Amino acid sequence: MKKTGILIVCIVALLTISSCSLFSSKAPLKHYYQVYYQPKESSRQPLKATLRIKTFNSDKVYKKYNLVYRTSFEELFYYNTHFWASRPDDMITDLVAKHFSKQQVFTDIILTMDKKPKYVLSGRILALDEIIENEKSYARVAINFELKDYKTEEVVVVHSFDTRKEAEGKKPVDVVRAMSEIIDSETEIFISKIYETLESDL
Repeated sequence: MKKTGILIVCIVALLTISSCSLFSSKAPLKHYYQVYYQPKESSRQPLKATLRIKTFNSDKVYKKYNLVYRTSFEELFYYNTHFWASRPDDMITDLVAKHFSKQQVFTDIILTMDKKPKYVLSGRILALDEIIENEKSYARVAINFELKDYKTEEVVVVHSFDTRKEAEGKKPVDVVRAMSEIIDSETEIFISKIYETLESDL
């Protein structure tokens, strides 16, 4: 009887310890990111027109909140603890709109159809990846920008890019910073193309 009682006490003690460790174990910490940069000041005069910026589209791969990483173009993975703070299509639309507004590219910039615009800007996100290669991390961003005449739907300016940039570190936050730098640089190129094409609207 004594041995049985001791055995029961030991079993209860072990169950108590294991249950305590189970409940005390912390869930993996989740991290949230956004592409971000401060657009440079511009000395150019605004184009005299209303621009509507539509919410960008994105390939299905980037409809999720999880950050994407690849070790090859044929295989991709989703991070389980690293997420975008908002969906990439909304996030990049807002960032590009901020860029155009800060530089006053057009005299009027709208995101919804409050009035009839003269031009419509749309975009499609084709890649927003971390590329892991030879023990290094790279940011890869591919976007198609398109500016159309609202009335005629004629394509006025296009800018497509698929750019890679080595991150300064191997953490996802380092890759996101490199993505931001790519979008900043490529949006500047797109804006320059718009000015070259629409100089008569100055």
